Amino acid sequence: MNIKKRVIASIFSITLLASCSSSEDPILPKGDYDNGILVTNEGAFSGGTGTINYISDDFSTTETKVYDKVNGESIGTVLQSIGFNDDDAYLVVNVANKVIIADRYTMKKSTEITSDLNNPRYIAFANNKAFVTNWGSGFDATDDYIAVINLTSNIVEAKISVIEGPEQIIANGNTIYVSHKGGFGSGSSVTAINASDNSVIKNISVGSIPDEMVLDSSGNLLVSCEGKAQTQWNPTEELGSLVKINTATNDIASTMPFASGFHPNNLVLSDGNLFISTATGVFKMSENASTIPSTAIITTTVGGLSVNDNKIYVTDVKDFQSEGTLTIFDANTNAELKEFTVGLIPRKIYFN
Repeated sequence: MNIKKRVIASIFSITLLASCSSSEDPILPKGDYDNGILVTNEGAFSGGTGTINYISDDFSTTETKVYDKVNGESIGTVLQSIGFNDDDAYLVVNVANKVIIADRYTMKKSTEITSDLNNPRYIAFANNKAFVTNWGSGFDATDDYIAVINLTSNIVEAKISVIEGPEQIIANGNTIYVSHKGGFGSGSSVTAINASDNSVIKNISVGSIPDEMVLDSSGNLLVSCEGKAQTQWNPTEELGSLVKINTATNDIASTMPFASGFHPNNLVLSDGNLFISTATGVFKMSENASTIPSTAIITTTVGGLSVNDNKIYVTDVKDFQSEGTLTIFDANTNAELKEFTVGLIPRKIYFN
């Protein structure tokens, strides 16, 4: 009887030890580019190639041109954006008219889509499909469309005709929202599309030059409208605005005008706060605020902006001919933490 008890106790101890050991095993990275930051660099518009920089979360490891090194080929001209769908990264290459599909953690290419794309910009995913905004020719206001990609075959299975200049795109369940900057900066609408049957639900009139969009904690769509600065080509300034769209009705819920001279280039939502940037600074406000802040929390040149893990990430494209930079700030103190030299014309920041 005592022997049986000792055997049972031994088995229990071994099981418990194995269980504890298993629970404490480290989570291994999914690839060389897991647990880090990806910066996309557009590259030169004429004869250049986009590139991707990797920086580890602890800032100890950096690597340039990661896609090129893994695949032995360049990305192409211009790397506009990346969209993530599970473990896949979809690299939207604007001038080269293609979408490259690679593993987001290893950057190993699996395939690329080169047909039925014309000046592609951004990508979103819904209803087991990918939706890519396409400007078509900048001189033709009637050839703009959303390419619908079958994620199994990686073939463009449909084109949804839309008004000129479809730019940013975001999914909210089975509804896709598209902001229209206009081919040469003349747009003023957001299109809602049914991802189930590819039909246009509604064209929503918003402010001048709508661009970045986020979904707030209540499910409303917030649209940052750039407006137009006063220049010799545009003698009358068009004010920018922050527009809230009720996604249940697709009607405008509110519009907050920006001050004269305030023309945003990025909009990020993080932990209930909106981070809005202009070319010269970063501004912060609650997503429920009724007024736009007049003072920047960070004064710096801003190309791209992102916020993650209590840090603010800002790219500077410099003179469009030299390598740009990524600067990281503490989101609580706004103090600069680190700066890295990255590639040519760094625009977007992503996190693995």
